Amino acid sequence: TLPYTKITTPPIRDFSLWERTGLKNFLKTTKQSFDMGVNAQYKKNKDRYTIPFPLGAIYDILNPNLNNLHGHFEKGRDKTFDFLTKSYNEAKVEFEKYKVEASLNKLPRTLRIPGYYIPGLDIEVSPFTAELPAFGYMIPKEMSTPGFTIPGIGFSVPSYTLVLPFLQFPVLHVPRSLQKLTLPSIKIPRPENHILIPAMGNLTYDFSFKSSVITLNTNAGLYNQSDIVAHFKSSSFSVIDAL
Repeated sequence: TLPYTKITTPPIRDFSLWERTGLKNFLKTTKQSFDMGVNAQYKKNKDRYTIPFPLGAIYDILNPNLNNLHGHFEKGRDKTFDFLTKSYNEAKVEFEKYKVEASLNKLPRTLRIPGYYIPGLDIEVSPFTAELPAFGYMIPKEMSTPGFTIPGIGFSVPSYTLVLPFLQFPVLHVPRSLQKLTLPSIKIPRPENHILIPAMGNLTYDFSFKSSVITLNTNAGLYNQSDIVAHFKSSSFSVIDAL
């Protein structure tokens, strides 16, 4: 009976999909196995196309700005160093006032970027190493509780002064090398006034499927010859005439 309706379906007994649909006439067993293979391959073409483009003029415009970037970096570096030094001095006063020692053993303090080369553009960047400032998570703060007296019984509670850790990010170490930190050197040769684009290569695709019922083979290809040529071939064999 279907839910929320009065429709009732008749019972189905001793019904075999294998027998009624005729699958037993062309399938050997209810458990079938098949082999399938897919292969795609691209073969690179060594030819290149040359497209005129004024890369030299773009280089002449960008190169002076690249030199100015070092000047802006140095100004930002000096401001950052002054800010970190001020924060360090403030935190140092608090730590020394309450005789708290800050541990720097587990804090990473060095950043290293190896030099690298960008092929195609012939851009070479030198290695970069910078000692990083160390930050903490807590800073001691003094807090006083108010004193009060309970009327009637004359019971009084004095004022207490407590030193508690407060969540903050104090600067625990400012590397002196930060004052001399510079950007890595970047060598960009003046390019020629054209762009080289690799020519399209040859792309092939093979697909095969084999079972006890049907065998299918498909081959397709896209080839860059004197013109772009596409090939497609497919064949099949089956024990069923309809397939």
